[in-house]
Amino acid sequence: MKPTKLSQPQRRKFMQHLVRTMGVTSATALVYGSNLNVALGFQIRAEKLDAAGLLFDKTTMQTLKHIVNTILPRTDTPSGADLDCHGFVDHQLFHCHSKSEQQVCLQIITQINDYSLAHLNQSFPQLNNQQQVELLQSIEAMKGFTQLQRNQFKFLKSLIVFGYFTSEQGAKEILRYDPVPGGFSVIPLQEGDKSWGSLAYY
Repeated sequence: MKPTKLSQPQRRKFMQHLVRTMGVTSATALVYGSNLNVALGFQIRAEKLDAAGLLFDKTTMQTLKHIVNTILPRTDTPSGADLDCHGFVDHQLFHCHSKSEQQVCLQIITQINDYSLAHLNQSFPQLNNQQQVELLQSIEAMKGFTQLQRNQFKFLKSLIVFGYFTSEQGAKEILRYDPVPGGFSVIPLQEGDKSWGSLAYY
């Protein structure tokens, strides 16, 4: 697959959609500097979807893949893993983010798997879909997780959603986003209305 190329109108539409979905603060933090260009240049790894990444080992990538698919499941559109959003997160963190930000994502992915092993006697990838959804919802509700871990998960989710929208399908077709587990509010937006701020993305 060739890197995604956006015309100026497509780029403007993409940015407007990203801001509406994620809020100004989150969207701005993700696209500063060369981040957007690096994101749009990411190529799906095809046969290497289950391989180790640039930053994460194979086990971590497997857990991340299932987190991605829980947040962005396959419906009438591709799932997050179908578009290699787990590979995107690894790639984007490696090329555009600090060591501390890399550690934030590594820690929360590891902690999700550790929690799953400790409380459900299975690794996160081994859980059924409902269990995976409930575990991620427990992070949002801070049931067994701290505010720090909730914040770490929020950062990881923002990268996953960013990867989805910067894929060829997401950037050019502006796929609708139905988040699992929740956390977004549906707010009517008319043509010409100003975009909502960071409360649109918790």
